[in-house]
Amino acid sequence: MPVANKGEPASALIADKQYRFVCAVGILLGTTRWLEFLAVGIFALDATGSAFLVALLALLRFFPLALFGVFLGALADMLDTTRLFAIAIALMGTVSLLLAGLFAIGQASYWHVAVATFLAGAFWASDMSLRRKLIGDIAGSERLGAAMAFDNAINNGTRLAGPIVAGVLYQWYGGGGVFLVAGILYLVALCFALNLRRSVAQDPPDSWILQPILNAWQAFRYAIADREVLAILGVTIAFNIWGFPMFSMVPVIGKLELGLSASTIGIVSAFQGAAGFIGALIVARLVKPTQYRAIYFYSVCGVISAVFLMGLFPGLAMLGFGVAAAGLAGAGFGSMQGTLIYRAAPAGMRGRLLGLVTICIGSGLIGFANVGVMADHFGASNALWIIALEGAIPMLVIGLTWRNLHR
Repeated sequence: MPVANKGEPASALIADKQYRFVCAVGILLGTTRWLEFLAVGIFALDATGSAFLVALLALLRFFPLALFGVFLGALADMLDTTRLFAIAIALMGTVSLLLAGLFAIGQASYWHVAVATFLAGAFWASDMSLRRKLIGDIAGSERLGAAMAFDNAINNGTRLAGPIVAGVLYQWYGGGGVFLVAGILYLVALCFALNLRRSVAQDPPDSWILQPILNAWQAFRYAIADREVLAILGVTIAFNIWGFPMFSMVPVIGKLELGLSASTIGIVSAFQGAAGFIGALIVARLVKPTQYRAIYFYSVCGVISAVFLMGLFPGLAMLGFGVAAAGLAGAGFGSMQGTLIYRAAPAGMRGRLLGLVTICIGSGLIGFANVGVMADHFGASNALWIIALEGAIPMLVIGLTWRNLHR
């Protein structure tokens, strides 16, 4: 995998054909992810009427991140990252088309969608270890911050398009239409992924079972011994337990508390993507390496503050404002997450430490379970300000103990 020359401006990334290919894959996969994320939430609410079962789908999407993240990272350090990524895309395209077929014959159920959501989560676990590792390898260390920020802008742009498309598709064609489009997008993404250059060949492992486990254990030991890596991972855990789960409550608040249509819920959800897209472009253009840690930390503080306000002052205006504010703040977090861990990792351990980030993202399953239980007992809006107060405590601890935060 070629590495960009040092000193090239960030704008030269666009001229790199390999970077354009990986960006195209990111656009297609991001749109598919957020399209499915909203659609399965609305479907679950229609099929079961339970806020907890809506949150359970989000939990099932996050569980594989904790289960497979570092293992996939170990494989990314051992094998051809490009080939692994293409295989994963092909498998997900097949799953989506099979589920679209079940909807078409009227046999799709909540549990079919739950299984597909779990498999989508397993694929999502590969995103940090495989696709973002490819981005780092293509961009090189000098352009890494800009490359990750542009990737985050793409992700947020797809958060804008995905929910809108999902709301319209679901309202007119139901779950079958959503998963048919998802399957097509996966297959187009596969075509772009097959154009990525093969990674540098590596020696085959002594054991296909033990070696990834041993390599993963090395990553855990390294992270525990490095206080910088621990702080980065701690912020990721806080965001995914007490910040991101808020978005699973948007369909619940919109439909049960405000009586909004599926398309309107999609538009409100898209505010996150629109604001995040703008925020990520600002980060890519203006933020300097000396500001990376502060942007990362205070962005999560901003997300938790937005969650608190949404819960404390329920209503359509605050719902839209909170989603947009969380999207804007989350852009800083998303841009810096992969950047900081890639910079902190030794060259031979980047896939594994990015896999550890994936495990920390998987901690969101605790957050989704928490917000689901809170919503069933106290209502969706009250659940938000409760989890925000919970999240303020660990963020305060991290802020007081992260030595390099303001260096």
